[in-house]
Amino acid sequence: MNSDASLITALVERWRPETSTFHLPFGEVTITLEDVVTLSGLAIDGDAVVVDIPDEDWPTIYLRLLGWIPDDLSGGVVRIVWLREEFSHLLENASQEVTEQFA
Repeated sequence: MNSDASLITALVERWRPETSTFHLPFGEVTITLEDVVTLSGLAIDGDAVVVDIPDEDWPTIYLRLLGWIPDDLSGGVVRIVWLREEFSHLLENASQEVTEQFA
């Protein structure tokens, strides 16, 4: 898929996260799921697109991406409670790596 960098930059500059809208010369607009389908060509119904990862690789993936391995790891499933407990507060002096893990 080709993308127009100038268009994306212009949209990013006009995005207002407080209202989840774009502020354009003719008014305020939001993007709908139909817009995403039209612009990206992605399907919005049917099966999810997933990657098959062997169970033995999950601890390595979690350690690399999050810096921790959940205690009750079950394949690719992580309890939201665990995520909230581990990633609820980022220290001000956190390293770039830790900040990316929290993100």
